[in-house]
Amino acid sequence: MSRRAQRKLEAERRARQRRLLFIIVPVVLAVIAAGIGIWLSQRSAEQVAAVQMPDVSKYTSVPHDGRILGDPNAPVHVIEWGDYQCPACRSFEQRFFPTILEQYIATGKVRWEFRDFAFIGPESTRAAEAAYCALDQGKFWEFHAALYANQTGENVGSFSDRRLEEIARVVGLDVDAFRSCLRDGTHKDDVQQMVREAQSLGVRATPSFSVNGSAPFTISSLADLTSRIEEALP
Repeated sequence: MSRRAQRKLEAERRARQRRLLFIIVPVVLAVIAAGIGIWLSQRSAEQVAAVQMPDVSKYTSVPHDGRILGDPNAPVHVIEWGDYQCPACRSFEQRFFPTILEQYIATGKVRWEFRDFAFIGPESTRAAEAAYCALDQGKFWEFHAALYANQTGENVGSFSDRRLEEIARVVGLDVDAFRSCLRDGTHKDDVQQMVREAQSLGVRATPSFSVNGSAPFTISSLADLTSRIEEALP
């Protein structure tokens, strides 16, 4: 092969390498940028945001036992299935539930029960397990309210173990006992079983409700729920 041909081949090889670099470098930079963005969002949610503690007197001012609020002999039993990462669940908790509590639970008409349907992602499951650990210490509803108050997004670190421990501290739990409960997966099977039971009943979205054993249903307004409660009252 002549020197001219060799030089031509070498020039073509270098040109191919440059074209390959033009393709690879932007892709690598994009992947790095995405990774940094995810890390920063998790760091922001986990380390920067202060834990918010809502007013929980609305729960403690009525009879409560574990996951149940209200008179155990109330004529209407309402079950709510929720996911602590679900924005619609948080909206219901903050906008509609105070009315339900005041008009139906505090007056002895409704016995309200919360059940987990953790389906959005791993932090949904972890938050549900953490709520079980809070239940072990007699503060389920306080922790329940704090979880919704500190919901900031889906699987972005809001309910990492570190954040859940901080929520437990603010709620007033024994953090060492809480940490052990969460770390050991004490209630992992309980959460999974609750999700399976919900699926077997036909729950497909959150929040979903059942009134006196009815098939699960969703709502688009508070009236959708209160009308069913009124129909069930004696």
